[in-house]
Formats: sequence, structure tokens, C-alpha cells
Amino acid sequence: MSKLISGFSKLTKDEKITWLTENYFHNQSETKAIIKQYWNDNKDLQQLHDDFIENTISNFYMPFGIAPNFVINNRTYVIPMVVEESSVVAAASLVGKFWSTRGGFKTMVIGTTKIGQVHFMYAGDKTEIETYFNKNKTELFAATASITKNMEKRGGGILDIKLVDKTDKLENYYQLHVTFETKDSMGANFINSCLEAIAKKFEKDDIEIVMSILSNYVPECVVRAEVSCKIEELGGENPQKFAEKFYQAVKIAEIEPYRAVTHNKGIMNGVDAVVLATGNDFRAVEAGAHAYASRSGQYSSLSHCSIDDGVFKFWIEIPLALGTVGGLTGLHPLAKLSLEMLQKPSARTLMQVMAAAGLAQNFAALRALTTKGIQHGHMKMHLQNILNQFNATEEEKEIVTAFFDKKTVTHSAVVEKIDALRKPNINWIDFLDKNLVSSKLYKIDKNSKPIFGKMNGQQMIEHLSFLLQISNGKVAADYYVSDEKSARRKPFLNTEGELQVGFKAPLLSEEPNDLKFNSVGEAINDLFIQIDNFKTHFETANAENHPFFGELDYAYWQKFHVKHFTHHFKQFGLV
Repeated sequence: MSKLISGFSKLTKDEKITWLTENYFHNQSETKAIIKQYWNDNKDLQQLHDDFIENTISNFYMPFGIAPNFVINNRTYVIPMVVEESSVVAAASLVGKFWSTRGGFKTMVIGTTKIGQVHFMYAGDKTEIETYFNKNKTELFAATASITKNMEKRGGGILDIKLVDKTDKLENYYQLHVTFETKDSMGANFINSCLEAIAKKFEKDDIEIVMSILSNYVPECVVRAEVSCKIEELGGENPQKFAEKFYQAVKIAEIEPYRAVTHNKGIMNGVDAVVLATGNDFRAVEAGAHAYASRSGQYSSLSHCSIDDGVFKFWIEIPLALGTVGGLTGLHPLAKLSLEMLQKPSARTLMQVMAAAGLAQNFAALRALTTKGIQHGHMKMHLQNILNQFNATEEEKEIVTAFFDKKTVTHSAVVEKIDALRKPNINWIDFLDKNLVSSKLYKIDKNSKPIFGKMNGQQMIEHLSFLLQISNGKVAADYYVSDEKSARRKPFLNTEGELQVGFKAPLLSEEPNDLKFNSVGEAINDLFIQIDNFKTHFETANAENHPFFGELDYAYWQKFHVKHFTHHFKQFGLV
């Protein structure tokens, strides 16, 4: 069946979902249920969301959080943040509070000019196109009068139009480079409408308009945010050392593009979260910021640091073309709520708030990197995601969270802890307790059938004796285990992990050995002799080779035998 379709946009939402699930999903009913469970019960609100884009089938939720305690230019803010990364809001909140007692964030808007361009081709004489442009420049402004009228009332509009010769880069290529002030509007539609009107007025037979479009590179729409304090006010065990390492980390990001990309990504964690929360265009902001980071010809850090006369200073300059009116900012209920939370800021104020959020995020990342390491705090926050992934109960969450309170969280360590909580308690066999061993073993005979494996009861007992003889130095385990393999395998003996069914040391045969003794009783007596020998052998011996784990001392051999006895006792249902 063909998966191509015509007229998809004309289908109802239910028809779109039916077509999608029939063609691309195995479990259609489950898929439909997942899609529909994210619909809003308020039909009018759902319709509003459906109308944002085309071919809507559901809503994709993102966490909406807040970072309190931001003091920006002596005014206190709660910053809304929409982001999926677990540590972002926590890091911003901590840093906001940290700097709130050290003067807060100082911010200023350097410029708000935005750019649009009419790209065209002209093969004639350069002086003629210059003459034509200069003669008609006033008419180009006039061509946009009906569009710019309302913007001009708010103090915005077209600032200038320039003719730019780019023929040295591309044959016959010119631009009309237009600068705009859009005040509290992001201004994309306004700018593009002006550019199209200008292009239509400018075009003639020998001028071929290629396209008219705004630029998301806005190097003159820039904001600066800064924090500073005396070095000793940074706190910690050694604030001078911290300041110096922090400074070095920023300098590395200034000169090393590989580091700068990740460094700036951390800044954008904070910026994008506020951009999304306020209904602005995070793709445009991202593109403009990274282009700005490359303006010198090499990609570099957006933030900078200095240590002068005992004062630590950290700042950022970043282009941010934003709006607080128009677009989603006026339609999306949560975007409107975010702007109200920010005390209904102008676009200039919003630029300053976002720059502070980006700088806070960068400070948090660099502080972690130069002290405990980035994973310590990040994985602490990620812990809850891992627990949810494994459907942990509230009791399990409480136990695991407490367990990792002062430990580094890793995915594998969390999984291991969850598995340990859910695994039935293991009744480890203390093989040195001969009364315990005896009480277990006299329940079987040589005809006892195993739950797994091929050995009968007596063969299992003699097998335990054989491994004890290896540890006692009576049988040479000549199988070589490299130091690298030994170092990788031995840590298992320190865990609560059990020997897996099918585990077999390399020198052991696939089939059970022939019986050595005439009865189970004789085999048990020999086992006890080997247990006694184990206790005395290591009074003089330092280590004996294990055919799988390598050289083991008394403590490691003891751990192995506990696991080995327990494994084979389980084989015959004795534990």
C-alpha cells in the first residue's frame, strides 16, 4: 500500500490520525490513545493550539518551570523557563540566588537595530545602478508608508536603506541592505512586508529581484549582562583558585572552537528556555547568537571573564531579536502568563532578562566543570528521570535518592541499585560455617537432580572441593589471566552480583568429572578437609591464581567461594 497521500491538509484531525496510524504504527489503538491523551479538554483552547501550525494532531508538552531570586538592575524577577533538560532550571535558580546577594546582574541594551535585505542581480554599469538607487531612495521609503505608519507611531520604522555591491563575491550580485527598529515587536512580518514593497518599487527590466527577506543575524541588536564581586566574596574553600580556574575555562572557550560550541550551548540552555516560555523564536535567536560568535572569523565564546585588582567580573554580549507583542506572545496563554510574570517587559527589558538567564546558566556550568565536574550536579537532577524510566515506587525513589546523596550518579549505578532493591534477598552461604554447609548438603545424594546444569549431587560437592584445592595451592590453575582482564573482572567479587547460570572457568571441562569418592558422605568429608586447609593455607600464602579472575588473595578467594557455594546450592534447591 502506498504511503503517499494527496490532500492530507484537508482531512479532519481524526482522519489524519487514522491515516497516520494505519500506515506507520503497528498498534493503532494504543497510538491513537497516546496522541489523544495530550489533547486539551477545553475545546476552544485546543482549537487555538491546532491553529498555530498546519496538520496538527496533538500537543507536545514541555516542562514549564520558574527560576526565582534573579536581581537584574536592582529589580527582582522570577524567570519562566521551558526546557526538557533536567538541570537547567535548578542551575539558574541557584546562580540567581548566589548573585542576588552580590549585587545581582547588571544589564544594558547596546542596540536594537534589525536587518532585512533585498537580494538582486544586475549586469549593467555599476555607476548607473548607484545613480538609480540614489535617485529613487526617497521613493523606496515612500513605498512602505502604509506599512510603517503604525510602527512609526511607536518610535520604530525603517532607519536606513543602503545599496551594497557584492559582485566581488558573486557575479552581478547586489543588495539593498535595510535597517529597522521594531520596538516591542520581533518584527519578522513587518520587516518582510517592507522589504517586498521596497523590492517591488525598485525592480525594473535590468534588475532581477532574487528574494526579499529579513536576516536573523543582528549584530547591532545586542545586549550585555554582567556580574562582579570581590574574589573573596565568591566563597568556597579557595575563592582565588576558583576565580583563576574559572577565568582559564572562559579563555579556553575564547580560543578553542570545539570547547566554545559546548560552552555557548550552555548559555543557550538558559536563553532558549526563556525564549520558548515567552513565545519567541528560539531558532532565530540560536542562529543569530552562533553567527555572532563567529564574527571574528573563528567561532568563539559569547561570554568573557576578567580578574583585575581583586575583582572577579563575568559578562556576556549576545544578539537577541525579541518581541513582547504580536505572534505567539499575544496568542499562547502560557506565553502571555510568562510575560505577565516578568512584569510585562518591553522587548529591551526582555533582552536583558534573557541575557541574565544565559549568563547564569554559563556561570553554573563553568562552576561545576571547574570544581566537582559537570556530571555530578547534572546526574543528580537526571536521577528522577532515570527512576521514572524504571517506574520506581515512591519508596524506591526515597531509598535511591538517599543512597546517592553524597555519591556520583551514573545511569548504570542507578539501574544496579534499583535491581538490587527489587531482587529477592540472597541467602549467601558462609562456606566456612561447616555446620551450615553440613545441614544443607546431607539433604542430597548422588542421584539428586539439579535445577540447572548437568552435575549430580555428589559431582557438585566434589566440584566445590576442586575449586577449594585450587585456592589452597593443591591444584595448579595454570590458565593465564592478563592483568588487564583481572582488573576488569575482580571488582565483580565486591558486588552483590551472583554467578550466572552457565558460568564456567576456562580450565573446567564441559562435562562433569567422574566421581572421585564412593559416597556423598566421603565427598562431604573431603570438602570439610579442603575448607580447613583454606583457613590455614593463607596463613603463609599471599595469593593463588584463579583461572578466570586471576591472582586472588585470601579475602578475594573467600568472596569467590561464598558466591560459588551459593550458586551450586541454588543449583540443587538448597537455598
